[in-house]
Amino acid sequence: MDNFVDFEKWKIPLKIEYTKNKGRYVIATDDYKKDSRIVAFKSYSTGIIDSYKKKICSVCLSINNDGFYDLTCKSCNSVYYCSKSCLMYSQRKLNHDMICPLLRKLSTFKTDIHSKSIMKLLLNSFAFRKNNDTINSEVYNWLSLVPLPSDIEEYEKEIKEKEKDIISEEKIVEDKRNDELIKDETNEEMNKIDDQLSNNDVSEEDNKKKKDKNKKKDKKKSKERKSKKDKKENEEEFNEINGKLKKEKSKHKHKREKETNSQKQNETIHDENNEDIDSKENKDKYDIVTNTIPYSGTFEDMMNLQSHYNEWTNDMKMDWQKNINFFKKMLQDSKEVNEYMMNAVKEFVYRKKNIVNDTDIENFNTDIEIENFILSFASLVESNSFGIYNNKEKCIGRVIYPFASYFNHSCRNNCYPVQYKNHIYFYASKNIKKGDEINFSYIETEGVSLKDRQAHLFADYYFKCQCDLCLEEENKALSLLFSKRVKNNNNKRKINNSFKDFHNNNI
Repeated sequence: MDNFVDFEKWKIPLKIEYTKNKGRYVIATDDYKKDSRIVAFKSYSTGIIDSYKKKICSVCLSINNDGFYDLTCKSCNSVYYCSKSCLMYSQRKLNHDMICPLLRKLSTFKTDIHSKSIMKLLLNSFAFRKNNDTINSEVYNWLSLVPLPSDIEEYEKEIKEKEKDIISEEKIVEDKRNDELIKDETNEEMNKIDDQLSNNDVSEEDNKKKKDKNKKKDKKKSKERKSKKDKKENEEEFNEINGKLKKEKSKHKHKREKETNSQKQNETIHDENNEDIDSKENKDKYDIVTNTIPYSGTFEDMMNLQSHYNEWTNDMKMDWQKNINFFKKMLQDSKEVNEYMMNAVKEFVYRKKNIVNDTDIENFNTDIEIENFILSFASLVESNSFGIYNNKEKCIGRVIYPFASYFNHSCRNNCYPVQYKNHIYFYASKNIKKGDEINFSYIETEGVSLKDRQAHLFADYYFKCQCDLCLEEENKALSLLFSKRVKNNNNKRKINNSFKDFHNNNI
């Protein structure tokens, strides 16, 4: 377990500890003041619900609340992008081509939306895992699943070059077409002149003079028409391209969320010191918040999260059994994806049975273990994923931040998460001292009774909360119950004594 949970490796300014009672929990390695940022994490994998796929960028998770994105992968039509940069990034660095055919198959399968989103998340996880094999681990620390400023500049430059090439090609074609038109017009005029001359029996010398004169006039007129036409078309093309670029920038410009006063002060100081043209352009093009490079972890970090498949009810297992055969066949249809799946299944079996070497495996049933792996992964996602919500608080997908799931729950939490695109930021909700456990609330706790909180947590996360608030409320409830019993017992004694006195007096 310690091999996978290594915050030092990722230079995360926190520490993970482990006890049997608490399991894994995060402690502060520094003091944090209220509302100060503790850490930022980046998502590892996402699963977008089909009915909302056109409203969310599959790369940076930017949500279009006012309309739909029109940039898509034409092969699978299952992913959409907010910009050409995100589209290019998906194809070049996020290995979309590897899972594209499977996403197309998955989109045609009729099942519930949540099962589909979990399978999308699994497919994306395999595609992202390819980076572990192809990219040096030192470089991978700096690999962002959203395009970095350098990537965007590179892609925008490339897009502009392509647009220039298209314009120049169109211009060449248009020039050829104009030349042909001019030739046709000249020939028509010449034919007309010939007809007129033959009808009027004009001399050859006069014909030649008239022809030459008419040719000169026609050429002059055609040149004037061509220059006016070219000028007009160039202006229209320039305005059209400029308009498209402006429209695209304004359409896909990411909105910033409100930031704390301390962040605003830091930004104003930065702006005063760096008021040059380049910084202004960068502010327009890029979002300062997401251009930090937080940590997403690896496939192993994600798979090290806790699954509660063994605690599923029979009904829950039966719901997944209906789809499991299709999911298994779909994953096995792709040679590359199947290879990554089999590696993941082996690691799953090793972890489950505490196996170190291949020789220690006995009676390895591939078909059953693939099924167990998929079901275990589904439970892992349901217990550890965060919802992606639009401006109407509608869940439109799910996302996994492996390191964010290492934070324990507390009904009396000392930090709170803020999700922004495919990043999650943790802020201190009160002053935190070095060595304190850092925790946040998995559910809404304000105004919710102890009984309802415990029921919600046990149903969704399979544990009974033992935080300070719950223990205090439990002890308070027990003391009230005890005092009531004592009071009832005292009342019973009084009744018994009075009955005895009454009986003795009557005797």
